[in-house]
Amino acid sequence: MATLDYNTRLANLQSRKYDPGLRESAVTNKFSASDIPPDVKYLFESMKPIGEKYNAKTIQAAQNVQTHLERDFNLHFQRDYRTQGSVKTNTNIRVHSDFDLLNIVKGYFYPETSTGTTYTASDPDADIVEMRRQATQIMKTQYDNVDDKGDKCISIENQNLNRKVDIVFAFWYNSDKYEQTKEEHYRGVYLYNFKEKTRHRDFPFATLNNVNYKGDQTLDGSRKGIRLLKNLRADSDTDFKLLKSFQLTSIVHGIESSRLMYNTGDELRIAQVTSDQLKKLIDDPAYRMSLTSPNGVENPLYAAETVPEMVKLKADLDLLIEDASKDIARSYNLQRTVLSY
Repeated sequence: MATLDYNTRLANLQSRKYDPGLRESAVTNKFSASDIPPDVKYLFESMKPIGEKYNAKTIQAAQNVQTHLERDFNLHFQRDYRTQGSVKTNTNIRVHSDFDLLNIVKGYFYPETSTGTTYTASDPDADIVEMRRQATQIMKTQYDNVDDKGDKCISIENQNLNRKVDIVFAFWYNSDKYEQTKEEHYRGVYLYNFKEKTRHRDFPFATLNNVNYKGDQTLDGSRKGIRLLKNLRADSDTDFKLLKSFQLTSIVHGIESSRLMYNTGDELRIAQVTSDQLKKLIDDPAYRMSLTSPNGVENPLYAAETVPEMVKLKADLDLLIEDASKDIARSYNLQRTVLSY
């Protein structure tokens, strides 16, 4: 019979939530309680947020990078900066979660619909290559650990804050909807691949906006489901190749909001709703292929190759639900405890 090693999983989870700078972990005060079974503890801790105090250090690390760049850049065009990542949606499961600082060419953009005029004042490819070259040079004067080998980004480690920041280079992409409304929710970017010299269109601000809206609308229920799947994936003995954070977020985002509404002690129910969603995606290929990402423009589970990984993820989730349900059902004191977890 399949089993999950909850003590090992709890140790892994505690490690992910440990901040070496503060010398403390973002686990709750119930983490060390001896009267809570490890399966119940793992379920509830997996769904808890990292916490604003820890995420603020990640954001500060990105702000420091931006300050260094903007102070020392010597370019003929101005820059815009934006941040993206699970820290911005409070769905990260690591204190030291990677965080993206978008470094965007300002002054011209790529339109969805041609305006009839073409930008010719400079070569966009040359502009972004030079921006990366200078950014790399600036970062190497400020940080000891700089990785400049990425196809799309350079990465730095802020050792004082114990945080990593990826600097991602991009152009603005103005959709017709953005031009009509001027709401950045509808604005996209072209991420630049320096190895291939290609542009990849992305809508990170729609993703952030929609994930946060659903999280607030469900009183954190959708965020809890996302964190749970991410922790299960991180602790699995399976090496997931296709189910990345974006896919896991999309799985939960596709659930009807009314089913994800959270009240204290609803963790088991949210876990079951998430399992039901996985079952539907596994059993119904048409539904799986049609499921859209939070930004509404991608189908992240379209490939049939994602199904075996979802089957494995669901098996672990169902075993966790079964184990925790049994322990909670047999103890009145535990039933009261989970209501204040």
